[in-house]
Amino acid sequence: FANFHVGNFIVKGMSSQQKKKFFKDVKHYFWDDPYLLRICADQIIRRCVLGKEAYDILKACHEGPTGGHHGANFTAKKVFDAGVEAKALPTNDARVVVKFLKSPFARFRTPRAIISDHGTHFCNDKFAKVMSKTVGENRASWSEKLANALLAFRTAYKTPIGCTPYKLVYGKSCHLPIELEHKAYWALKHVNFDLKTMGDHQKLQLNELNEIRDQAYENSLIYKEKTKKIHDSKIKNHFFNVGNRVLLFNSRLKMFSGKLKTQWSGPFTITKVLSYGTVELSQPDGPNFKVNGHCVKYYFGGDVP
Repeated sequence: FANFHVGNFIVKGMSSQQKKKFFKDVKHYFWDDPYLLRICADQIIRRCVLGKEAYDILKACHEGPTGGHHGANFTAKKVFDAGVEAKALPTNDARVVVKFLKSPFARFRTPRAIISDHGTHFCNDKFAKVMSKTVGENRASWSEKLANALLAFRTAYKTPIGCTPYKLVYGKSCHLPIELEHKAYWALKHVNFDLKTMGDHQKLQLNELNEIRDQAYENSLIYKEKTKKIHDSKIKNHFFNVGNRVLLFNSRLKMFSGKLKTQWSGPFTITKVLSYGTVELSQPDGPNFKVNGHCVKYYFGGDVP
């Protein structure tokens, strides 16, 4: 490919099928002296390398502290949260947790409320999958690999905000040291090692942060509206009148003694129909209460199904 773009030279002895494939593939490459570059399927321009240099890059990507195999959960453009805070703690008692919370509070200011329902412990599912693939079989070293997993998660594209959390904070894309060492295309064209010029450019990027964050906020609102529209399109409207007898769906499955026991309780009587699909139910041995209209269905008599 390099010989063709430099001197229009074609290897002799190729069959017609080989020539057809050669001209089909060569259009994705171009020559920028002294490098051969390729426009990949994701429209990112990458430099072609050979020999030991290619081995060093593969080793850094697969074995280095910033590399690893994270699968489609990391590389694909999935719906992820905007960010995650994680730190290895010796225990989970109140004193240790309060000390940990002081760090994000100092950087992002005190939140309006900390939501805690005293339920079971949980974490971000996507980050947990990235963490499990980063750690591998040696789970005892999870605290040592936590920083690598966080870097992978924070530099992944987030569909709701339209960029990466790294860019949202620093105003630029995250580049690894190996890209500078082996002269990636962006490094050849954009890197300026003049400290004064680079400092002025960095100040300009920081001033553009507000615009980037406003755009991310708008993207988040648009994504939420689309998600709401898809969710609402699958909801069937229920119309109830005062006096109807209905059954109430109980989603607390752990409260039932057997898995074959019914999930419907009642019957109850509707005493009031409110706005936004809310209904008020009455029960013979207790006060009235309000529920979502999608959690009830008509009761036609007989045993509770």
